[in-house]
Amino acid sequence: MQMQFRLVDAITRHFNGSALLTQGDLGVVPGLGVPSTTRQAETVIADLFDAPACVLTRGAGTGAIRFTLMSTVPSGSLLLVHRAPIYETTKVTLESMGITPVEVDYHDPEAIAQALQSDLPLHGALVQLTRKKPDDCYDYAAVISQIKTVCPALPVITDDNYAVCKVAQIGVQCGADLSCFSSFKLLGPEGIGVVIGQSELIARIRTFQYSGGSQVQGHEAMDVLRGLVYAQRRRYGAAYFAAVDC
Repeated sequence: MQMQFRLVDAITRHFNGSALLTQGDLGVVPGLGVPSTTRQAETVIADLFDAPACVLTRGAGTGAIRFTLMSTVPSGSLLLVHRAPIYETTKVTLESMGITPVEVDYHDPEAIAQALQSDLPLHGALVQLTRKKPDDCYDYAAVISQIKTVCPALPVITDDNYAVCKVAQIGVQCGADLSCFSSFKLLGPEGIGVVIGQSELIARIRTFQYSGGSQVQGHEAMDVLRGLVYAQRRRYGAAYFAAVDC
């Protein structure tokens, strides 16, 4: 409930009363590069999750992760992942970019340390907040903290799908560089993804969405916010909670 109040407060700080009753603008605003309503909505979401910046993307959670990997991990490089089956849509992105997963058991801090301190030229780490296997129960906040402590410059990306609004803190609030999730899983419009995190990395993602047709339009951004307001009240059983809560 407190998160819902914070969200509504953020909305009222960035939108006036009449704007809340509109569907927003379309296209590319000169000098801004996106619909102004979309940028306002992104600012609200960034504030809600204590992050410097946010960008809405096409392609739902899959698109959010894909754009994030494109902006942080070079093609043909190595990516640290948990030793478990990789989510199929993420696997497609890794294969298309020629990224090789380096599997480590995230339940084992010593194994994580060995991988980070090895000669492997890692270019990023991917941490999924929800379980990838039924027996997963690693503390994602501890995993993120360990990675950033040993390799502060290594970009940490979190897949926050199914965890947002169900855990106290998402990836970026635990020290990750970028968090990715789908608005559709939070009662938002189909096909819209959300990326939250460091301003420089968010700016790189924006470069992939320079055309008017690739922009998330104002009415879609407004629906993302409306969905988030209602999603704060959703409740699921323990099977849907993130690994840290298991």
